[in-house]
Amino acid sequence: MHRWIRLLLALGAAPLGAGTARAQSADTLDLVVASTTDVHGHLRGWDYYAAAPDTSRGLSRAATIVDSLRETAPGRVVLVDAGDLLQGTPLTYVAARVAPRATHPVIAAMNAMRYDAAAVGNHEFNYGLPTLRRAIAGAAFPFLAANARTAAGRPAFPALRLIRRGGARVAIVGATTPGSNAWDRDNLRGRLVIGDIVPAVRAAVDSAHRARADVVIVLLHSGLNEPASYDTAATGLPSENVAARVAREVPGIDLIVYGHSHRQMADTTIAGTLLVQPKNWATSVGVAHLRLARERGGKGRWRVVAKWSRLVRAAGHAEAPEVLAATRAAHDATVRYVATPVGYTGVAWRADSARVADTPLIDLVLDVERRAAHADLASTAAFSLDASLDSGAVTVAELARLYPYENTLQAVRVTGRQLRQYLEYSARYFGTWGTTEPAVDPGVPGYNFDIVAGAEYTIDLSKPVGERITRLTVHGRAVADSDHFTLALNNYRRTGGGGYAMLRGAPVVFDGQTEIRQLLIDEVKRRKRIDPSDVFTRNWEIVPRGAATRAYETMVHP
Repeated sequence: MHRWIRLLLALGAAPLGAGTARAQSADTLDLVVASTTDVHGHLRGWDYYAAAPDTSRGLSRAATIVDSLRETAPGRVVLVDAGDLLQGTPLTYVAARVAPRATHPVIAAMNAMRYDAAAVGNHEFNYGLPTLRRAIAGAAFPFLAANARTAAGRPAFPALRLIRRGGARVAIVGATTPGSNAWDRDNLRGRLVIGDIVPAVRAAVDSAHRARADVVIVLLHSGLNEPASYDTAATGLPSENVAARVAREVPGIDLIVYGHSHRQMADTTIAGTLLVQPKNWATSVGVAHLRLARERGGKGRWRVVAKWSRLVRAAGHAEAPEVLAATRAAHDATVRYVATPVGYTGVAWRADSARVADTPLIDLVLDVERRAAHADLASTAAFSLDASLDSGAVTVAELARLYPYENTLQAVRVTGRQLRQYLEYSARYFGTWGTTEPAVDPGVPGYNFDIVAGAEYTIDLSKPVGERITRLTVHGRAVADSDHFTLALNNYRRTGGGGYAMLRGAPVVFDGQTEIRQLLIDEVKRRKRIDPSDVFTRNWEIVPRGAATRAYETMVHP
């Protein structure tokens, strides 16, 4: 990279009127904080699903940005992450389940980049606490979570870390979303409890100031202020998205790096606190500048007198050799694993229309769930509209793209009333036909639109939210509120994840502790050859037809 580009990166995007970075002196200090969040195992420029290069993201490209910052601001760079690192790609699955290594590849990459601290993300718990502990044991930096405690009431992770940069004492505080109490209940119950972020951060920030920190940085695995994805009243859990509240209610914080929501925020200030959110999957690096000046008569103390931040996109940057070297063995093992053929199909299957029409590819997932759980009904979301099975060999990569999460299969007993509520809640994903509402509600993620097999139903989008299920039968008989059915679903949804509060208290009748992706792989292996006619049953539809077409066009060509 040319020297002038490195210099621009180090200076950051100063606001108009701020001028260029001033020369360092004995009485001034420009501290640079580089940050990532929601990396989700994206380490290298490679798409394991498509078996093709990915030039837009990854820690290997983020590392080159950080190297440039360190070259132009020697001894003054802090590198942090706001959580969700150890889950998200086939590489992280292989590292946790197929070929564990002495040092987890995500940790190896971060060690090579010399991270100073990371917050614990909710997806860190997906593979269980033993897997998380093994990963942390190999880290040369701490994972922080001030609001996490063991069942005995002891801190489960450090709350803060104190480091020195350019002569200033820098405190880094971390906290994580309490939603994990619900989403990973089976992994945490009786072992770890995650409390309210705000009071825990307040206490940790107070401790940092008592330790005479000159600068306080807070890492939050928590969105800005978005609505919680779960019913806080029903679950009794504090909200998951409170970064704005922390800025307003906890004094003495200079910078908050936050994540979890997979959005991005280059530079905003709330109650005097600077906030930044890099884009997920190491698509960008947050670069914050904190200008410090010596306190007069303060015996060497510093105070922050100016601050600003920007996002630097990873696209276009070369991959850092040290990160590639640290992750090469894990990468090679993953490439071999995802290329493994597990069965055969004579036709192509596609998921591009799976949220507006019944499709064989989603019915494959639902059929596997119903059979494994011996359930009347089954539900799943169409997680990726890019998922497909090409004609010929069916590989692990194709099935992993179809079901990318580490969800396990469970089943609950629901009433007819709960089933209708479930489908009505799912149907809020769409806008109301014939109004000015968007065809697809931008506030409802696609992974929160569930499709159910075993029941026949119609979604009428000309009706308002809550009144859209105009036909609901099972085996040709209209469903009554008092009816009972068993419903196979993933563990995240069973705990009410995504706001499906109507399932709260539903009795669990099956808990196989097996990941749904693995069930898919095993089923295709068993069948050897799969065909859409083996699994496809057209059991649901959207009306009017124009509403489905408009929603499809919105999803495919947003």
